[in-house]
Amino acid sequence: MLKKVFKRKRRTLILGIHGLSNKPPAHQLKRWWHSAIKEGLRDLKDSPTTFDFKMIYWADILYKIPLNSKEKDPNHPLFIEDPYLSRDKIKRTQPVTFWQRVKHSGQYVKEVIFLSKIGLNNFRKPFNFIVKTGFRDLDIYFNEKIPMDQQMASKPVKAQIRSRMIDFLLKHKDKNILILAHSMGSIIAYDVLHILGDKIDGVTLISMGSPLGLPLIRENIMKDHNLPFEEEAFPPTPECVDAWYDFLDDDDNLAVFYNLGDYYLPNSKGVKPVESHVENDYKHWVTENAHKSFGYLRTPELAQVVCNFLQAGRSSFLEKSKQLFKRKGKQKPQG
Repeated sequence: MLKKVFKRKRRTLILGIHGLSNKPPAHQLKRWWHSAIKEGLRDLKDSPTTFDFKMIYWADILYKIPLNSKEKDPNHPLFIEDPYLSRDKIKRTQPVTFWQRVKHSGQYVKEVIFLSKIGLNNFRKPFNFIVKTGFRDLDIYFNEKIPMDQQMASKPVKAQIRSRMIDFLLKHKDKNILILAHSMGSIIAYDVLHILGDKIDGVTLISMGSPLGLPLIRENIMKDHNLPFEEEAFPPTPECVDAWYDFLDDDDNLAVFYNLGDYYLPNSKGVKPVESHVENDYKHWVTENAHKSFGYLRTPELAQVVCNFLQAGRSSFLEKSKQLFKRKGKQKPQG
């Protein structure tokens, strides 16, 4: 009886996949993401705050030494500009220096010129140039070529990253999985889910600060997956996705092509991206970073989706428990 009632019960799992650039060590980044998610959940009534959380950490494939929270020199390459800080601490506790302002302004100008809807991202050569010079990880992911004499010794970075995520998802395919994909992590998540197709199911995808709407990113994706590409063609939502939520802050220039539902076709279940505009509170920190993952993870809108996902799994368990006890109550006494 127990086996019959509970045979379809699936556990829930939240999986994070980080974005561009070097990161703190894997255990530290995972702890910070987990803390940010819990912060958002604590603000919701009756929300579960305990959950199974794992992370696909891939920065080590590109960076031999992780960022170091003990490094205090802002000019050191291992300095962490945006450490995890709770919401009540995310305020300007120190003034923005002149050179910080220059650095932030330069980054802002670069993003607007190349990533805005009327920017140079619409043209292949300027786009390739800015990706190569300003977004090293993305350039390697899409364009890395291994010399012939090294091909037997190593796989391309793209293959290494994808394999890490594919192996994890296949190992946990018996669970309902919520994927939290930030920035370039949303490109990796899309690629892997498209490759897996119907080999897995029950996936809820959340993209945050995603560049998936950029025209030439979509072109790269379609060519990479051998999808018929024309000027007005759009990639499909991966078949294994049951729901896709896209979150963005209006000041996040990496997510300027925010209407992903206009750029990605529905899958056979009718699922395509649903957008939500949120306030990333890290833009109030010294770095004025509206793209930061921690700020997205604790927004009320994203927390509500996570809460609903966790409660659905818990409700399923409780419902099956009620069915068991109802059946027991209907049994006639022996004799």
